[in-house]
Amino acid sequence: STTELARPVNIPPRPSLLMAVQHEIGKPDPHIKKVARLINRDVAIAGNLLALANSAMFNLGRHIETVEDAITLIGLNNCNALMTSLMMRRSLSHGKMMMPRFWDVSEKRSWGMMYVAKRTSVGSPELAYNFGLFSDIGIPLMMASFPDYAATLNAANQMQACGFIELENQRHRINHAVVGSMLAEHWNVDPIVVLAIKKHHTHTIITDPTFSEKVRQLIAVFYLVDKAIQEHRNAVSVEWQEGGQLAREILNLSDEEVEQICGELKTHFATRAMA
Repeated sequence: STTELARPVNIPPRPSLLMAVQHEIGKPDPHIKKVARLINRDVAIAGNLLALANSAMFNLGRHIETVEDAITLIGLNNCNALMTSLMMRRSLSHGKMMMPRFWDVSEKRSWGMMYVAKRTSVGSPELAYNFGLFSDIGIPLMMASFPDYAATLNAANQMQACGFIELENQRHRINHAVVGSMLAEHWNVDPIVVLAIKKHHTHTIITDPTFSEKVRQLIAVFYLVDKAIQEHRNAVSVEWQEGGQLAREILNLSDEEVEQICGELKTHFATRAMA
């Protein structure tokens, strides 16, 4: 079983603050004041949440001063997604998991996926954001768990085709997509996102009707955003090379529209230091 295989990988528990916030948000009649009170107990996280609410991610057009106002304006689902992101960064970006390039790309990807979901009206922006956040989170977890994982990552970065998952399975008997989906499940992420994380390097999923349209759309958006991220870094997206045509079809975009959206994303990446 997956759990048996994953024994050497340490999956961090969901932080208690996130648990409390998600518990309140999940109620039939959640109270924004209560959610704000919980978040305000952690000064650093509250400050970070305000900074994100005031950022270009939401373009609210006015300066927000309080956590309560932020939640009211961005909504509870976005609040949950941002809290998950902030708690994840705090829990995971230390020791061997301090991988600046990884966290930079992760931030671009989650923002980019939210942007594309809004821009194309495909799926939910919050789910897209969460998927962008967790899609490759297995990489720092594998880095912390396997002494020789840096060599695997290095070899994967040299590959011209998609063989990363196979390489991980061969060397470590588990891969970052499975590990990422396990963390997402532990952290109470939507099951649609958990499944998309597990399968996001399997290009045939996009046309497989046994998977829900939501899962396939998330993976298609992932490929489109990966194309923009790689081009921004003057590289080529292997994901787009392998799955781009299928992704374009499921997103119902022309080649011109794909290029236009990628251009918008790259402009954003270039003008904002998003590290």
